[in-house]
Amino acid sequence: MKRHLSARLGSGVLALSATAMTIVTAAPNATATATSALRTVHIASSSPSKQAKIRDPRANLSAAPEFHTLCATEGPNNETCIKQSLAAINAAHAAEGVRRMILPTNYATLSLPVQTFIVTNLERVDRGLRPFLGLTAKLNASARQAAVAHADPSLIGAILNLLGVREYGSIWAGDFGPLASDYDWMYNDGYSPSGSVNIDCRHPGGSGCWGHRHVILDLYSGLRTLVAGSGSAGSNGGSLAEVLVGAIGSVPALTYSWQEALAYGANGHKAAA
Repeated sequence: MKRHLSARLGSGVLALSATAMTIVTAAPNATATATSALRTVHIASSSPSKQAKIRDPRANLSAAPEFHTLCATEGPNNETCIKQSLAAINAAHAAEGVRRMILPTNYATLSLPVQTFIVTNLERVDRGLRPFLGLTAKLNASARQAAVAHADPSLIGAILNLLGVREYGSIWAGDFGPLASDYDWMYNDGYSPSGSVNIDCRHPGGSGCWGHRHVILDLYSGLRTLVAGSGSAGSNGGSLAEVLVGAIGSVPALTYSWQEALAYGANGHKAAA
């Protein structure tokens, strides 16, 4: 089986009916072998001015426990897969001095796109960053289309204008489900002397290193509305895509809200009776 990751960061300034959008374009994929799978990672280089001042890991962290083989075989909603992949994420959190990730009690019953959104938000709130308010239908459609195409989501002008988008980032993974994708996006995205799976991280401190992590932990400073879209394709979350948006428009209708996750105990909140 194969795991692939890619990311894109975009930012834009909208004026009147004209759209000015600067997007870092994708580079061709490269391949590298790691653990029991072949993974390809591409990260778009970027110079975001609003990223959180949160240190990247000093090196890639080997998953402990190693969950990839189990999750590849049993699927991402297998109880043991969830427990082991969450344990690996929390071991990485402990290494950074970050609080434990706590999933909602109904996590395994939710769709893969919703799971992806929840895990991304938990990575943010566990570090004191603002959560995304929820998922929207139009952004979900863009993410779903990207997941089918195995590509980063990109936003057309109509959506940018409708939501008042000023900044967005997008990420894609061909992995073993939302938790596995999160682990590779957040903790296995840097330089490796034996051959990095991130083709834009050719040397320590390279501008492309930890690109997925930077997308997830972006600050979106000064932007009042944070919403997202998430999509999946293939069996067992074999292709996941997510777009994270900072906008100045009103909050659109949400297909799933962060409040729903909190109601089921996400982030340690008391679950609703």
